[in-house]
Amino acid sequence: MRRLLFVLSLITLAFIRSPQVNAASMTNYCYVPPYVGQAVSPNVMLLIDVSGSMSWCAYNPKSDKSGCCSSSSGCGGTYTGTEEGYFDPSKVYRYNSSQGYWEETTGTPAACPKTQSGIDTNNIYQGNCLNFLYMSRIDLVRWALTGGTPDSCPQVNNKAPQNNIKNCDPETYGMPGSSVSCDSYGCILKSTTGVRVRVPWNRINSALLFQLKNLSFKPRMGVMFFSGYGVRGNASVYIGDFTGSNSYDALNPYKNTITAINQEYPSGSTPTAPALWDTYNYFAQQNPQYGGLKPQQGGGDQWRNPMYQCFDLNGDNQCQGSELKLVPCAKNFVILMTDGQWNIGGPPNNVGLACTIDYGFEQYSADPVVPAYWLHKKGFTNAPTGINSKVEAIYGIGLFLGGTGELSLKNVSMYGSFDTAGRNWPDGLSGYPQGTCNMDDCGYGKGSGCTPLPPSSPDWDKNSDGLPDTFYSASDANQIKNAILSAILDILKRVSSGSTVATLAGRSSVSQVVVQPYFLPSYVRSDGTQVSWLGFIKAFWVDTMQNLREDTNLNKVLNLAVDTIFQLFFDTNENQTKAAMITNISTCTTSGTKSINELAPVFDGGCYLANTNPSDRNIYYNKDGVLTSLTTGEASYFANIWKVCSNDPSVLCRNNGDCSGGGSCVSADASCIIRYLRGEDNPSGCNYPYIQRTRTVSVEDFCSALGMSGSKVWKLGDIISSSPAIAGPDPLMNYHFKYNDLSYYQYINSDQYKSRPVIAAISANDGMLHIFRIGYINQTGDPNNPISLVNSKTDSNNNLVGKEEFAFVPKSAIPYLLWYGNPNYCHVPTVDYRMMILDAKINNQWRTILVGAMGFGGKSIDTLAGTFSSSVFVLDLTDWLNNNLSGQPVLLWEKQLPDNTLTLSFPAVAKVGNNWYVLVGSGPTNIDSNTGETYISNAKIFVFNLNDGSLARTVNVPVSGASVAIGDIMPVDVNNDYTDDVAYFGVYGSGSSGGVFGALYRLNLSSWTVSQAFSFGSSPAPVFGAPNYTLDENGNFWVFFGTGKYLSNADKNITYTNYLVGFKDLYWNSTGSTTLSALTDVTGQTTAITPTSYSQMCICDSSGCGLRTVVTDAQGTIPPEVPVGWYIRLNNEAIYSQPMVFGGVVNVLSAVLPQDMCAMEGSSKLYSLYYKSGTPFPRPTVLSPYAIVGNQVQQSVDIGRGVPPFGQPFQITAGSGKEFQAFLQVSTGVIVKVPQQATSNYEGRFLLWIEK
Repeated sequence: MRRLLFVLSLITLAFIRSPQVNAASMTNYCYVPPYVGQAVSPNVMLLIDVSGSMSWCAYNPKSDKSGCCSSSSGCGGTYTGTEEGYFDPSKVYRYNSSQGYWEETTGTPAACPKTQSGIDTNNIYQGNCLNFLYMSRIDLVRWALTGGTPDSCPQVNNKAPQNNIKNCDPETYGMPGSSVSCDSYGCILKSTTGVRVRVPWNRINSALLFQLKNLSFKPRMGVMFFSGYGVRGNASVYIGDFTGSNSYDALNPYKNTITAINQEYPSGSTPTAPALWDTYNYFAQQNPQYGGLKPQQGGGDQWRNPMYQCFDLNGDNQCQGSELKLVPCAKNFVILMTDGQWNIGGPPNNVGLACTIDYGFEQYSADPVVPAYWLHKKGFTNAPTGINSKVEAIYGIGLFLGGTGELSLKNVSMYGSFDTAGRNWPDGLSGYPQGTCNMDDCGYGKGSGCTPLPPSSPDWDKNSDGLPDTFYSASDANQIKNAILSAILDILKRVSSGSTVATLAGRSSVSQVVVQPYFLPSYVRSDGTQVSWLGFIKAFWVDTMQNLREDTNLNKVLNLAVDTIFQLFFDTNENQTKAAMITNISTCTTSGTKSINELAPVFDGGCYLANTNPSDRNIYYNKDGVLTSLTTGEASYFANIWKVCSNDPSVLCRNNGDCSGGGSCVSADASCIIRYLRGEDNPSGCNYPYIQRTRTVSVEDFCSALGMSGSKVWKLGDIISSSPAIAGPDPLMNYHFKYNDLSYYQYINSDQYKSRPVIAAISANDGMLHIFRIGYINQTGDPNNPISLVNSKTDSNNNLVGKEEFAFVPKSAIPYLLWYGNPNYCHVPTVDYRMMILDAKINNQWRTILVGAMGFGGKSIDTLAGTFSSSVFVLDLTDWLNNNLSGQPVLLWEKQLPDNTLTLSFPAVAKVGNNWYVLVGSGPTNIDSNTGETYISNAKIFVFNLNDGSLARTVNVPVSGASVAIGDIMPVDVNNDYTDDVAYFGVYGSGSSGGVFGALYRLNLSSWTVSQAFSFGSSPAPVFGAPNYTLDENGNFWVFFGTGKYLSNADKNITYTNYLVGFKDLYWNSTGSTTLSALTDVTGQTTAITPTSYSQMCICDSSGCGLRTVVTDAQGTIPPEVPVGWYIRLNNEAIYSQPMVFGGVVNVLSAVLPQDMCAMEGSSKLYSLYYKSGTPFPRPTVLSPYAIVGNQVQQSVDIGRGVPPFGQPFQITAGSGKEFQAFLQVSTGVIVKVPQQATSNYEGRFLLWIEK
């Protein structure tokens, strides 16, 4: 599973169009898991200087840079012929005297005069000349943001914008009551100097606010204007474009902002600090002190509070009551545009001319650097909600600035945006700027205008150009527009790359390497283009102390002195996953943080694949049982499946009758789709709507640690419900020591087996199973550089490490791939589940087999080529692995379930006598992202022969009065006789009279009969995850499982009780059942101890890194064994992954389901219990500072943000004696290392079943 934060309307995409009755519309197959959302729209406050100098001529001022030039000989301004503004620089204009405006014409323009008075309206002039003469500074800001002020828009000072929308916003043209000076051609604009010009719509619509409203992911904007002694409060607009509860407009989300910008006329001085102080007051929802926006007063005006966002559920363009949702994780930003040196400020009751930081210091300082620092570093508490927050960054755009005004804005930008992780001030500084000088427009000054920037530091100057990364200097129209655009794009990039990092929670370890997959639901390129559903798979070192390390110098050698230790944590302040870079683990000293994408991996499959030519990929598909290369030569096979309606390419059809509105059913261009699937974006000669979704990224955003840059097509699809399966030279099974199987011992000790390179298999929603080469782990013998990663045992190079060696498209996934390139792609799952690689005997020979399932992919679909649905597939990897990945694996078989349900019952392999089987249960028929699953009334278990996929038998599951699906199946050999005796599985579904249904069943593998193993009585709960087992010293067979599911948003509202259960199944070889009432309720029980030993552990979280004290040993009473079993009632939690039993300890992860929008995925708890009692063992089994509270060992510890994966979430690395490490990964992408101890009576006796 993976995480993603949220947008409330995320799933509404699936309901845009009513599908045709008989056709397969893409919107009927959309599915996004409940723990996946989209980035939260950021809050952006535009802070615009409208002091008197903003009315000065932008290009042709007087020689002192004020006013407008009136000297016939010129004032020093240089006419370049490139000046942009209301007039098109490339066009020629004549004056229409009858209409009183300039309009485009043709002919030879007259020479450009030096002043406005030199204009002869009888002549024609180049547009750039008229811009040079007539454009003021505020005109250029308006041109950049709104296209310019319509002639119909009054020029006012501090007036409410909502009263002039239909005069000032060009968007209102054609609406009832509109008086805006626009027609079908365009609009009449008027400059600050009163000059009017007729401008076509394409010029108006190219303005930034009109461009932003067309983005699928757009910022929430507000605007505040400052001049004189403070803020023009009446003219300002709340974030979200609010001026009142009924001002919301989904179609025109910036209409009030546009109107306000167009109508406010410049005058007065430059109170930059008061403007920022009232920006602080606004975000904190405190009363304004300098004329700014009023805060929320009660429960009916949440629109005033930026913590609330509007979700217009009834579409009435008003936001009231429950339509205003609290969204505290929305990031806040300020874009400050000013053209002068600050010179007004101080305490609210004594605002005046001020040129020193000391005036009003600190709370009312006249220097804007102080409120900038408060907004960014100190932060604020939003008064109505009590939630702490901050402004992520202040972007300073200097308009025609120089001298001390420019230096001041640079300092404001630096103090308002530096990386605060581990520091209180910009690097190298210990306080506010204190320099003194003679400040422009001010006289003697002290503070930001007089203090040079410190030496460049990455915390505020990542590109090392000596300028703050959020500072921009602009002195013409294009520079202003580009600066604002760059700031907005950086904001969107920060939000999308942080909040929407989502990771699959499966991780796998191979000796000293950990493999981490994750995905991004959305990502915003530097040009503002949104790219969606990207997959990643990376690997990092694990040293002998079980620390994660990056490959710092990228040499694929574990260098203990160079490769930096890191800990992943979810930063609740930044709402994103980060890596703390630890330079000394003993003292817990760090060098800062990195994002996941900035870590230097041992290998990066996504980056390697991005660099791979599509024609060089080895992609195969199942062509009716034959593994066939997926090339354009196979187009005719696919054309019979991929048929679309000519008038709606999102509809897969069988005939013309499937196409409403007069469309016809035609074959899609299969060659073009195949090229797209192989990794071509916009294939040449393929201008079809079904392959227009871009996957081209700025590769440095993801692969900068590898030195990659430029534009690349990202070829790896999103990895949501899959976990990597690993194979290599290490034995996959334990038959050689568990059963003393000599034939298996000989197999795994053969030269071919021991020489295998390591591979990682993962499935993705690009319709493919991908297999990447990890390489061969070479033991160097050098204690400082103990291992290296090379291509293979016989190839010491490492150029193939991370290469996609093979990809496989199941036949059943083919129909859905028609939609993969659709520009309106709504996320259609295809190959979206776990898989396993195991050793098994086929035809009396040991073989290495991959068993996979489409999982969430494959909701039943009818095509001209037949009905397709979710399938199970089996590949033989043996010879391919033995031959150093030369050639290709062998497809053994692929089977859809006979009842066409989803393959969410993870396939289990059972050995019964000398026969090997694949067991799969019926799944749901459909999962709706919002409302949940639909089920069949007669669920079954299908038993396939492993060797050829033939159906050996079908077993009915006798569930009466309910429609259910089968959970994960777990076979077990209870009596250790080398044949599986029984397979346990849960069911989940709905009762015939409503409500949830669930129970635990067992399948006897000798009689092939099903019996109920555990009943909840009158309070059933769904059982999705597989159980786990152990035998105690008395021969009692213990079964452990949890209840709950998390498949749709409906599962967040738990109306039943979930449980964690451990019981002795006395009837494992018969048909008896155990009931909940027979067990001991141990909910909330702790164990009293007296600590006797402590240690220090380095732990990193949102508050930073530090050494924390943990109890390592204690005295206390060992909990007594319960007679039958035990249970724990869960509180708003669900357990859907498999427990782990190890060293007398039961480890279980629960998902704590979210109760607010900003934790859409939820969080996790780790239960670590003595298996015989369900209570904590006296000697702590989890070495955590949170495991013991008041000398009481707790049943569980919080893992933090992110929910568990499906399947087995734990990877155990055994240490010596009592100690072992459990690794797990949750949906935020955080890999958690949990130091653990066995119970004292089970040291060295680690007994568990290996899943197969």
